Amino acid sequence: MLTSKNRYNHKFLIVHADDFGMCHATNRAILDLWERRAITSTTLMVNCPWALEAAAAASFDPKLDIGVHLTSTSEWEFYKWGPVLNQPGAETLTDKQGHFPPDAAYMPDVDPAVVRAEMNAQIMLAKSWGLEPTHLDNHMGSLRNVHHGLLIELGAEHDLPVRFSINPAYATGDEAEISALAQELGVLHPDQVIGLPFTYDEDQDYTFARDHVIELLRGLEPGITEMLFHPSLDTDELRAITDSWPSRVFDYDLFQDAEVRRAIEEEGIVLIGWRELREVQRGKR
Repeated sequence: MLTSKNRYNHKFLIVHADDFGMCHATNRAILDLWERRAITSTTLMVNCPWALEAAAAASFDPKLDIGVHLTSTSEWEFYKWGPVLNQPGAETLTDKQGHFPPDAAYMPDVDPAVVRAEMNAQIMLAKSWGLEPTHLDNHMGSLRNVHHGLLIELGAEHDLPVRFSINPAYATGDEAEISALAQELGVLHPDQVIGLPFTYDEDQDYTFARDHVIELLRGLEPGITEMLFHPSLDTDELRAITDSWPSRVFDYDLFQDAEVRRAIEEEGIVLIGWRELREVQRGKR
């Protein structure tokens, strides 16, 4: 059990499924993995077309470890979403059709107050649906750099841990500053965040993906690691949405795989969710 005192005595791992609510195929995959105890947490995109289905399913299982996936990008050409808050300046967050842009290049030009209001509205919408978020994280890293501190500030305001690592795979140069802010505001975060690949090369099959995960598991250090990925079922819906569907189907299978489970056991890895980290932050452990 994770406590404030034993954080670095074990290899703690959050097995995390991103993009809950994105589409029906993703919802079905995540709920199935949760029931099989193949994941330990997920995170909801309240903006997305299938968010209500995800929230309704979560309401039937209060143990579901679910955060809010703060979103300001909509990356696919024919499957889109946008802001939840109708506010002055909301149009600066969207394209001409009212959707979020496909990447975060536009974010430095947006008024921080507009970003804050939209992100807070997403959290409050999740709560209005009866969810008690376990943490905050961010879709496509769109808040990093200019609005990075906002993620920590919202974590403090809602007393929730956040996805952040001082040694990320892709550094933005402000990690020391953000880490200091998190410590000042009492916001906890993992020591390491590992994202599985969004896509694989044509010659990289499921066996390659599985071996890569096992290698990562065997290399974990003591402390808290979040390993995040994007599982979905293989459906016509998913294939129509994104060319990355093969990797998402791999992700659905990986943590059900007997060899992956064996590596977790052999390495003495302790599986936790974000709820455990939230309880430490709130002084309950």
